[in-house]
Amino acid sequence: MAGAIEFLHRHRAEILEAWAVDAREAASARGLSDVELRNLMPVCLAALTGGADLAELHRHVESHLADRIRWGFEIAEIVEEVAILERCIAARARAAPAAERPPADELAWVFETLQGIAVRTTDAFQEHMRLDEQREKRYLRLLRTLADEALRTPAAPLEARLAEALELVMEAMDAQCAALLLYEPRTERLVMKAAAGAAEAELTEYATSLDPSTFAGTIAAHEETTSVVDAATTELSVSDALRTSGIHSLLGVRLPPHFRLLGVMYIGVRARRSFSPRETRRLEALGESLTLHLDNARLHAEIRERVCELEAERNLRECFVAILAHDLRGPLASAKMSAQLLRRLGDRAERRPEVLARLDRSLDRIDQMLRDLLDASRMQAGQRLPLNLDAFDLRRLAEETAEELRGTYAPRFVVDAEDDVRGVWSRDELRRALWNLAVNAVKYGRPDTPITIRLERRGDRARLSVHNFGDPIPQESCAHIFEMFVRRTAAPQEGESWGLGLALVRACAEAHGGTVEVASAAATGTTFTLSLPLDARPHQQ
Repeated sequence: MAGAIEFLHRHRAEILEAWAVDAREAASARGLSDVELRNLMPVCLAALTGGADLAELHRHVESHLADRIRWGFEIAEIVEEVAILERCIAARARAAPAAERPPADELAWVFETLQGIAVRTTDAFQEHMRLDEQREKRYLRLLRTLADEALRTPAAPLEARLAEALELVMEAMDAQCAALLLYEPRTERLVMKAAAGAAEAELTEYATSLDPSTFAGTIAAHEETTSVVDAATTELSVSDALRTSGIHSLLGVRLPPHFRLLGVMYIGVRARRSFSPRETRRLEALGESLTLHLDNARLHAEIRERVCELEAERNLRECFVAILAHDLRGPLASAKMSAQLLRRLGDRAERRPEVLARLDRSLDRIDQMLRDLLDASRMQAGQRLPLNLDAFDLRRLAEETAEELRGTYAPRFVVDAEDDVRGVWSRDELRRALWNLAVNAVKYGRPDTPITIRLERRGDRARLSVHNFGDPIPQESCAHIFEMFVRRTAAPQEGESWGLGLALVRACAEAHGGTVEVASAAATGTTFTLSLPLDARPHQQ
């Protein structure tokens, strides 16, 4: 064996130089510096010539293997380096004079040792790949668990837990930052929905276009992954927060790779380096998994929303049936009794005008109920109230309505109006809105206090308000008080109510291109105010 060891020791520099020349032409040299390329073979030759023990050689092989795997080389490329060394030793032995050649059995021992290194390298690589695959499966499982928990917890949907998902992605990729931007079709922009790691707070406010000059736009435009070696110097547009965060290399993936764009996801590391094929494949797998969970979450949310809509529609139908069964029964019974009485009176009916008046009022009440229900159906369908526009004086309408209210309820109504507030509006709709606000004030106001109808003109708008003193409306109720079938807690003056009055007031205001608001406090009372443009015609569809 001494002959082979002496031969290798004597020709060590020549063998290494020949190896370097051949290795540079091989696939294993791609992207490696000279130092990185030569980091294993000197140790191999030293071990073969007795300058290093096999334990040290094996540790060095494992370090070399870890570097090559991290840089994305395949097992064949790594083993090829050892095979090139074996060929260089054999070639140098053949070129040496016969007297200097080591014995064949000693050369066989050298080649067997090198083949053992190749086998050990292969075994280590396969073990690493097995662990790497297990690592990927683990993080895919953790993502699925997070998504399943979100589906079972409506109060915390997946979109509210995307930062947690990105933490998993960042950990799986050994990255220092991760970000997810989702595509908004309405604005045609990519909007940051979650970020983790470096510059997290700054990145969450970031949005960008699909312009391919941006990093996110470039990711969205390509089915394959997109990488940037240095975010600080790239010509692509990236957020200022990312440029100054210390993150350099970026790897991004489109979600999903094909078909309709959902968004983009990218990770970043502090080192300036390229990403290995395994890192690329892992990010693609994580991206595919996250895309699936996001699609499932959106589908689940749409189903829940549809179920809620169906429940609301069912409740609306039940409410309509209850209204028709309960509220219409009274005026219909009154109208029927009046008609029977008129039939019995015959020619003497004209002596009882109050019967005819009661019949007219009952029929008017039925007509108003049906009109309210029809308009409620339009509102439920998202339609505006139809308006018959005409020019008139809003002050006169307020005074006429107040006079009718005084006759029906009590002489509590006071009109405070400017001399003349003329405009183009719907007389019938504004009368109904004013009547509903006034009746609401009767129900909830203190019975010994006045109800004030105030009218004023401000620039190109008219303001119509109804004020009463009484218990204030809670702030949490003010946000929903104009919705259909929403009623305040019962008041002593309140009878049966549909919960449509204030919803119709808001619908009236919006149909005119105006607004309605409420202000309520214990010291000042409650005021509902309609703000209307003086001419509603430009606001009609």
